[in-house]
Amino acid sequence: MTGGAAAGPGRGAFGRLWASTAVSALGDGVRLTALPLLALSLTTDPLLISLVTVANWLPLLLSPLAGVWADLADRRALLIGVDLMRAAAVLVLTLTVVTGVVSLPVVCAVAAVLGLGETVHIVASQSYLPMVVDTSRLAAANGRLHVAQLIFRDSAGQPLGSLAFVAGAGLPFLVDGVSFLFGVVLLATLPRSPGPSAGPAAEPGAAPRWRTMILDGVRLLRTDRLLATLAGMLGALNFCMAVTGTLEVLYVVRWLGLPEAAFGVFLAVGALGGIVGGLLNARLADRFGTFPAALGGMVLMGLAMLLTGLVHHTFVAAAGFALMALGAAVYQALTVSFRQATTPPGRLGRLNGVYRLVGTGTIPLGALAGGALAKAVEVNVPYTAAGAVVLLLFAVVARPVVRMGTVQERRAGAPDAPAEAAS
Repeated sequence: MTGGAAAGPGRGAFGRLWASTAVSALGDGVRLTALPLLALSLTTDPLLISLVTVANWLPLLLSPLAGVWADLADRRALLIGVDLMRAAAVLVLTLTVVTGVVSLPVVCAVAAVLGLGETVHIVASQSYLPMVVDTSRLAAANGRLHVAQLIFRDSAGQPLGSLAFVAGAGLPFLVDGVSFLFGVVLLATLPRSPGPSAGPAAEPGAAPRWRTMILDGVRLLRTDRLLATLAGMLGALNFCMAVTGTLEVLYVVRWLGLPEAAFGVFLAVGALGGIVGGLLNARLADRFGTFPAALGGMVLMGLAMLLTGLVHHTFVAAAGFALMALGAAVYQALTVSFRQATTPPGRLGRLNGVYRLVGTGTIPLGALAGGALAKAVEVNVPYTAAGAVVLLLFAVVARPVVRMGTVQERRAGAPDAPAEAAS
């Protein structure tokens, strides 16, 4: 797990990987804004429109299979293949829009293909990163990749998407397809990853079995108490983030009483907070230790949710949006780095797949819970409830997580090293 091709973020192979991420993120932002607008142009039924989101999230259930695929395949080739598939999907959608034959089932089908591609891409890219970045630089690298997503997808791509859709309904999807192709060109310059690894569960000389490898990923997670705890924590955090995230537009317009145009400003403020967190996470880990820094990000998320739900003030709400994103960025970058630094490279894909299923499979449930709670009470109440849950979770897990993290750091012979203690 060395970075022979790139000693650290911003140089060599990582620089090209970052550029590929940035280009694709720009297209993603354009499409993420345009796809709901396209669905709205086809129907005003909220249930039918929600099917687009459901179609996009369903492939998440295939994360363990994506993890095995990342271990069996050349990860660079897998990333290229997935981006080519996504480019083909959005370019076909562009054609249907331009020719006037687009329909809601077509939109849902494309959303499902893109969701499948994203599921495979995230697992494969997280498994590939340790091949091009030194272990000691993983926290900084993950932070910079997160920043690329925030700048190019959220801050630039989403506003551009609405403008492009107004100019021509097919234009944003054409931009997204071209961005994938540019990303593929950059990915093609990266080094190949090692050959497949079936792990200890496979018999010598036997072809790797997908079921065996998935079970191996489950075993890796289940037998590592710290990783299993972190996966459960991520599931709870993503549930709470989904509770608040699904209500953001209603919170701004209904609770704060602001015009719809103000929603974009709040998204930009949140993205700015995430950028700060993505840039600071490695420094915070160096100063306080990886797990204290990650748990600090978690506390910041909980406090920001509470603040946003309890105080009815525009500037306080904007600060809450920024602090939520900052805390999430710190927590995410450091915890992902921990998995990458402490898992055998040949088995990282299957672990990432199982971990991602546990850690993000709660998002649709959180979105439904947030909507149901907001319908029953005021839209700010879910923010307060989610913040209380996050802080309660911190109170329960903080001491054992720090204790287990310290043990792993000592076992690795590098106390307080961010790359050895970031999940």
